[in-house]
Amino acid sequence: MDEIPARETEPAAAPAASTAAELSSRFLRYLPFITIAHFLIGLPALIASLALAWFAFVQADATQKMQTGGVMPFVTFGTSNGDEEGNQDISLSLTNNGVGPAILGPIEIRYEGKPISTPVELLRSCCAKTEARALRFSTSPSTGIAVRPGETIEFVSFPRTPATEKVWQIFNKERWKLQVRACYCSIFNDCWVTEGMQGLPKAVDKCPADWSLYREDAGNRIAGVS
Repeated sequence: MDEIPARETEPAAAPAASTAAELSSRFLRYLPFITIAHFLIGLPALIASLALAWFAFVQADATQKMQTGGVMPFVTFGTSNGDEEGNQDISLSLTNNGVGPAILGPIEIRYEGKPISTPVELLRSCCAKTEARALRFSTSPSTGIAVRPGETIEFVSFPRTPATEKVWQIFNKERWKLQVRACYCSIFNDCWVTEGMQGLPKAVDKCPADWSLYREDAGNRIAGVS
């Protein structure tokens, strides 16, 4: 009885390996094109996402500016020698001409370059070398208070009376030589410095801490201050 030779199956694996290698080679060949195609397909979505993000940022910035502008104070310094009631009082004042409340910070007053620290020193420096303590005038706090829109704070008021006539006349001229600057903030803690009567306020990160401060003694608003 003749023996049937066994079939050899190993050589058949060679064509399969060759096919896999060919497919892999083709895939690698077209991989850059596939990658570019995927990128081009996703590019509009990426552009749309970036556009939406930018629009959201611009809208948020515009909203913040509208909120800030809607409560922005605008404080200016002023001086006068009379009021609506006909009183001839020389006044130094801060007025909020903005649309939001102002939180008053430090104030600095200089006369001929010299810093003034108190109301009595103010009159003594400019107008009354020896009479300042005996003169009668009124003062109001000018730091750490809130000023409503349209409100005016007179931090110094000096009336014209027979007893003050001489000093009043001098002060009426010398008040124009005063250099006054003040810092104030909004309710959002945005701060500005105003200087003089006509200058536009300058935005600052926070109120300066190196000024020669003018201070008002709340316990002695009516002079004779010792």
